[in-house]
Amino acid sequence: MAQIINGTDLDQLSSPSFSYGFFYHEDPLRDTASLLLLQFIVSVLTSRILYFLLRPLRQPRIVCDILGGLFGSSPRILIILSHLHVPAAGRMADSYESTLFRDDVISYTRLLAAYGAMIKFFLIGVKIDPTLAWRSGKRAAILGLCSMVVPFLFLLALQLPFMSLVKIDEEGERVIPNIGDPEVFLHLAATVAATSPSVVADVLADLRLLNTELGRFAVAASMVNEITRWSIFAVYKVIDTARQRHSYTKAIQEVAGMGAFLIALLSLVWPWARWIVRRTPKGGRVAEWHILVMMLAVLTIGALSDALGLGFLDAPMVMGLLVPDGPPLGMVLVEQLELFSTELLLPLFFLTVGYITAFDRITNPIMMLWMLLYILSGHVVKTLVAVVAGLYYKASIHKAAILGLMLNFKGLVELMVYIGVKGDRKFRPQGFVTSLVSIVLVTGVCSWLVTTFYDPLNTRHKVGYRALQHLNPQEKFSAVATMLNEDPVPAMLDLFEASSATPAGQSSACIHVLHLVELSGRANSTLVPHKNRKGELVNPTQMDRLHNAFLNYEKRKKEGVAILPFTAISPYSTMHQDICSLALDKCVPFVIVPFPRFDSSASREIEKAARNIVPQVLSQAPCSVGILVHHALTSSRPLVPEKFRYSVKVLFWGGNDDREALSYAARMARHPGVHMSVARFKQQENAAEKEELSWDDVIFKEFARGIAGNERVTVEEVAARDINETMAGIKSIESECDLVMVGREQCAGSMLGEALGKWVESPELGVVGDMLASNDFAKFSFSVLVVQQHG
Repeated sequence: MAQIINGTDLDQLSSPSFSYGFFYHEDPLRDTASLLLLQFIVSVLTSRILYFLLRPLRQPRIVCDILGGLFGSSPRILIILSHLHVPAAGRMADSYESTLFRDDVISYTRLLAAYGAMIKFFLIGVKIDPTLAWRSGKRAAILGLCSMVVPFLFLLALQLPFMSLVKIDEEGERVIPNIGDPEVFLHLAATVAATSPSVVADVLADLRLLNTELGRFAVAASMVNEITRWSIFAVYKVIDTARQRHSYTKAIQEVAGMGAFLIALLSLVWPWARWIVRRTPKGGRVAEWHILVMMLAVLTIGALSDALGLGFLDAPMVMGLLVPDGPPLGMVLVEQLELFSTELLLPLFFLTVGYITAFDRITNPIMMLWMLLYILSGHVVKTLVAVVAGLYYKASIHKAAILGLMLNFKGLVELMVYIGVKGDRKFRPQGFVTSLVSIVLVTGVCSWLVTTFYDPLNTRHKVGYRALQHLNPQEKFSAVATMLNEDPVPAMLDLFEASSATPAGQSSACIHVLHLVELSGRANSTLVPHKNRKGELVNPTQMDRLHNAFLNYEKRKKEGVAILPFTAISPYSTMHQDICSLALDKCVPFVIVPFPRFDSSASREIEKAARNIVPQVLSQAPCSVGILVHHALTSSRPLVPEKFRYSVKVLFWGGNDDREALSYAARMARHPGVHMSVARFKQQENAAEKEELSWDDVIFKEFARGIAGNERVTVEEVAARDINETMAGIKSIESECDLVMVGREQCAGSMLGEALGKWVESPELGVVGDMLASNDFAKFSFSVLVVQQHG
């Protein structure tokens, strides 16, 4: 006889939760475990397939996840297949929903989905730096405040026509037909007007615009917007609680209890998280037991906050805000939890959202259309607020409109608000469907418009010439030098010293040193200048060893060289935007990017990132680009400017890039410590090359005139009638050379591309650059500078 305790059959609990399979003539989906695994498979596959299909349309991940949940939770695809006469598709469609969401497994699905949402909200808090709201500046603060208040008040006024439709239902409740409780419009107004910084950051990261000028401004403005929303929510909470309890005293007591819980959370989590950071060695990993205890704390706080009426999502997000973003703690939390929550549990969450979204309950399409227009009008007003603010601050209408579209991004935070309203039985099925459609429609359209009309790197590129060849010979040499780690520092310092002529009256150098750091464990991308306008260091204690090496060099030069250090924190995939934007803002004619050799000491991740950055910079840089290949054997001796000796070899065939390399070499030739040898390869010319060769002759004559009387520079002509003579000339480079300079592409008559193009391993280096960086020259200690001329 079965034992029953609290209505539960103990024999059922002790039975296996898995199937014995087809061989035992059992239904594999009979048990909860198999069915739950099937839900995971369906949710993840539909989400990733739609993400792959919609990427050409420039759609962010959140749009694909919501659509994946809608498609995965319904037999729509099977119905389409049945119309195409696919065998058994029609029969499977009839039983799809009843099988996938069986009553005995739906509770487990909702539990795992809720857990995934709670972890995601905790990570949202971890990634956000709350101090950004106070550091956002006056313009971002005003835009964030106005973009919340103005659309909110507009939508509150616009709801009046809907209030005339209020009726009393069978249960005696005030409702608007096909929408729900009249209070729904208050939630809609607040949600449409609000902008979540985590949602904006996630969508911009998907669109690869997070570290652009407008991307950073949008995240900063959304922080102020979010604080304004929370302030309005706190006031509404008191009023709503008073209305339900029929007493403002009880309402204030209840809200005060919630506030006390949050204060206790602040007093416990804040010092605990910083204690963990202090206990972690610099550059080390956080102990595993700290992560385990942190996760248990998230679960505990979620349960307590739900018991106090805060909801199981809000308190974990507040807890995440108290955890320092970035390394070491924020980074390791995101690394260990992001993949599990975002790629596995959240698709299951969106599958449950699709299950509760009843498109078949739409009974009044006209009312749905009016409600959708109500929501869209709020987004239009929000965009207009950004345009007006931009005009007030004399910004372009184009940029202001793009910023307004960015502030309209919606995602998981807004979806959870709508689900909460539906859970309180204030939304009718049609009203919830309309709100869900508005998230997909607004975010999808705004994302497409932003990526189509906003290209931060192609606005002013075509104005003038950004190349060394077109600069005044006495003009100061300025450049942006980028580094992911400390490996290229010695080679960079030697290059800078050679570029800064020391005799009085000749040009010095201004170098913008950009340290590229991967965005990990935080949501907002930042570009940090470490010097103010007066040239004074800002927070010297925050400088790293890479920057200190260049600042020490600046001190030794005694005003001969100006070093301006920057740190860019952004994803690897968009670091080229930081490089190109800085070069554009500072109007430099040259950008230097390191290119690690295959035998370098850099980690595989950094090496791969550095190699992926170079092609993007070459194609989008607003100036000439130098690719510095530093060999593993390059000396790391300390640089002493007074005793500097540097041997440079220049290989010249002709063409734009070779001419740019020769112009750079002409600047180096002025340095008293630089010894230079220029090899000009002469080949048979034809009529098609006469114009280009004439330009080569002009530049070469200017170079010869500039070095007249300079015994440290020698020029030789190398006969190159065929590819064998050309190869011999390249291989004659002396091992004592410190730097070899060459253009990325040579003139057509060099025969190099035709003969060796198919053997090139790194096309971004060109034929000669790839050869010099290959293992054939691994025994030599020289660096290689491959130059590409802008335009």
